[in-house]
Amino acid sequence: MVLLKSCWSPCIWTNSVETGTKAIAYYASALSIVLITLICYQMNGGDSTQLYNPLFEADVRLSMQIWGTFFILYFLGLIGASVLMVRGMHLGIRGMMIPWLSMWFIMCLFQLIFGLWLLGGYYIYLQGVFATLCNWLWMSYNIYCWLCVYSVWQILTELQSPNIELLWP
Repeated sequence: MVLLKSCWSPCIWTNSVETGTKAIAYYASALSIVLITLICYQMNGGDSTQLYNPLFEADVRLSMQIWGTFFILYFLGLIGASVLMVRGMHLGIRGMMIPWLSMWFIMCLFQLIFGLWLLGGYYIYLQGVFATLCNWLWMSYNIYCWLCVYSVWQILTELQSPNIELLWP
């Protein structure tokens, strides 16, 4: 049974989850490009003093270079997984959707854990609590996007399942 039959959000609205999944792939790629740009800026000495920044406590000389490189490679992989997901949808190969589903799930899990860390470490600052709530609101939107793509996975599973009829008198 398919989880969602249409893809609706404040940014994306369509009657079919297939079209919504293409828009979600574009959203994931655009988001990755913006975050790669931000991380490169911070790695080159740009401002990273915001409390809600995942690289907030990173040292510009060492730990930011290591974690920034890791994040850049991750987001480049997410762009590749988005392209692979759209190609897999066109070909009807649901295995090509697995990298995107797993990487997006990891990103949502990171948002949850980062919010818990932010809340636990900086709960005395109201701006930290507000940043955590905004992060979790964004995470809930990303989970909805994951559910839309997972619905396409389920549609492909139903289309590819064998329909065996017993021809026995």
